[in-house]
Amino acid sequence: MAFTICFYEDDSLNNFYPLTYLRPVYLLRAGMIELFRRHNPLNDNSRVILTCRESLAQIVSKNYDFPVNIIKRDESHVLFVNGRLKDWGDLASTLKQTNISTQFVTSKGETVAVLFRKELQGSLPPMITPKDFQYLYEKDCDMIPVTTTTASMYNYCWELVADLHEALTSDFECLKENHSVTKEYTISDRAYLVNKDNIILSKGVYLAPGAVIDATDGPVVIGENSKVDSHAAIYGPCFVGHDSQILAGKVSGSSIGPVCRVGGEVEESIFQSYVNKYHDGFIGHSYVGSWVNFGAMTTNSDLKNNYSNIRVSLNGNSIDTGLNKIGSFIGDHTKFGIGTLLNTGINIGVCCNVFGGGLITDKEIPSFKWGGNGSCIDYKFDKAIETAEIVMKRRGIEISEDEKVILEHLSMGITDLDGLMNFNRSGKG
Repeated sequence: MAFTICFYEDDSLNNFYPLTYLRPVYLLRAGMIELFRRHNPLNDNSRVILTCRESLAQIVSKNYDFPVNIIKRDESHVLFVNGRLKDWGDLASTLKQTNISTQFVTSKGETVAVLFRKELQGSLPPMITPKDFQYLYEKDCDMIPVTTTTASMYNYCWELVADLHEALTSDFECLKENHSVTKEYTISDRAYLVNKDNIILSKGVYLAPGAVIDATDGPVVIGENSKVDSHAAIYGPCFVGHDSQILAGKVSGSSIGPVCRVGGEVEESIFQSYVNKYHDGFIGHSYVGSWVNFGAMTTNSDLKNNYSNIRVSLNGNSIDTGLNKIGSFIGDHTKFGIGTLLNTGINIGVCCNVFGGGLITDKEIPSFKWGGNGSCIDYKFDKAIETAEIVMKRRGIEISEDEKVILEHLSMGITDLDGLMNFNRSGKG
């Protein structure tokens, strides 16, 4: 049975703000790779389509070699999969046994996938958009039965961080099966590797004298052309993306994206890409967007003194995470001045400039703010973009016009949600 798998966003993406302002939810990571690339039991006979908000389509198309928001009708069945998918559960095995179009929901009633068998697609044009399938669902949803699945989904950013250990280990096992062993890396004879069978070094990696990689408690993968400097220690499970540099300090239980500069201490955190944490300071149990810069000694709290559950303010609502270790959630292009101290469970939007040299007691800082501790003023769009352009050009990248448009809308408090999929019975009509 051939499938076309379309990863989609639903309106729960706002539970992942500020990380989903500039990317679809399925481009977030819990382990070494984006959510849509995680282990897929249908991979052998399926093709992948990425569906997203219209405002993000060009950005996604530029960075990913998959069709975006267009589906060519053929002899395959079309499966829309929620981009928040955590685990397939029995979804794949159930799919292979069904001979009818089906809506799959979790035990909590959330839609995780909708199968449109090819027989149901007869009224659709040869080149189909997600809106065509949305219309088909709304027209015929009473004919599509509901099947409960053991598949599970992520609901908040902190769940991605909490899942790091398991996800990193799982991704390593999949990677190891398909990894081509290379010797095209350089290891100083005074660098130390512990539990080497659990370590993958990619082409062009350099380990300097005094560097330590310890995979005793979990696997470690270092991406192409990355460097681990002297007096830097990496403790698994851990992933470092390509062209990154790990400086003096300690990184443990984390997923560091491509082209990052990381020093000081980072624990159980996810850095998206192009993050600059060059100096001392601690970041723990956090999810950090792209192009974020941490000034020297910037440090966050990830544990309350009384060890109680941490509440996070998200879109103005205070939510009990059920966890006692939660750090920071930081949007793209945000910068921190030296000595900035971040409160437990703080949520900071995109294009902020946070400084002051003391504890930031705010629980949530909206996008495009300048200052700290309740005394923030608006960060003018033109000034924020000017800084973003300077920073990105240092890495040989120009900010796209599409990203500028999104950021300008965000500076005015406008969130473009055109293109979300609504697969629920109340949405009929």
